Amino acid sequence: MNHPMSVMMMTQATTRTQPFVFVDPQSAQIFALACRVAASSIPVLIAGPTGSGKEILARVVHEASPQAQGPFIAVNCAAIPATLAESLFFGHEKGAFTGANSSAAGYFEQAQNGTIFLDEIGEMPLELQPKILRALQERKITRLGGTREIAVNVRVLAATNVDLLEHTRRQRFREDLYYRLSAFKFNMPALAARKLDIQPLAYLMLQKYSMPGGPTDIAPCALEKLLSHTWPGNIRELENVMARATILTQTPTIVAADIVFDESAAPALAADAVPASPSVQAEPEQATAAGEGNLQATIQHAERRKILAALHSSSSRADAAKRLGISQRTLRHKLQTFRSEGHRVPDAYAR
Repeated sequence: MNHPMSVMMMTQATTRTQPFVFVDPQSAQIFALACRVAASSIPVLIAGPTGSGKEILARVVHEASPQAQGPFIAVNCAAIPATLAESLFFGHEKGAFTGANSSAAGYFEQAQNGTIFLDEIGEMPLELQPKILRALQERKITRLGGTREIAVNVRVLAATNVDLLEHTRRQRFREDLYYRLSAFKFNMPALAARKLDIQPLAYLMLQKYSMPGGPTDIAPCALEKLLSHTWPGNIRELENVMARATILTQTPTIVAADIVFDESAAPALAADAVPASPSVQAEPEQATAAGEGNLQATIQHAERRKILAALHSSSSRADAAKRLGISQRTLRHKLQTFRSEGHRVPDAYAR
């Protein structure tokens, strides 16, 4: 039987920016179809739940297309203020509005001879939609405050986590724009429906988050736990879980106890707290804060707890640094940081 890492390497590919995995039969079929669609210039709409990998699929289409050597401009439509939308998409000329001290190219011009990816297209301001439709139909744009039409050679890909047809029925999205964008439509399944993608993705994330001297493998019991989870947060949740596991584990292999899901992060971290002693004490208030859905806080708390536990069980700071796989200088810096943040650090280890 092949080692999971060798299986992953046979089924994993890489875009110019990041690796991707399409191992499950559903994913493999989508990948093959994406490569075929990429050869055309028609717009593509990718529908699917948040965190399911829609932007990765968009990058696959771009990099398999004739526009692959051009730019890939990703735009989060939900994050664009309505008042700035036209200027951001189409650019502006000097003096077009207060503060426009020079001319600037918009997203369409920036994507010239490449691809523009409109993420969360369902959140695009309604008043901007007819202008986007015209740009798609005419393949020309006019900068805000300008009169000259600029030809744009841009492949348009869009993604949504909402039912755009339902949005059109409620007049929250233009029907003509929907049909223009969905010349070809992909439905990206949730991670729970692509079970065979979970293991290679987990190994991919292990490689991404494991520090030098950190874990290099995943035990069968941990893989079973990953496979049995429902993954409401999809690939983003899996990334959180694996980032957390690389810090929680005490061995070269991640085991089931290291797999802490988002909804149970606080209880698991509290249960795994450092044993209280005269020199090292648990920090339950930080554990509570870390478990409130903030991955960065969870990681910071787990790192702090692991470092203090290593110090408590080591004969010296040098020994602790060796166990942690970091230099003494790095350990000293982290301890100083802990103290500056107001955490309890034993004086003997704070020098």
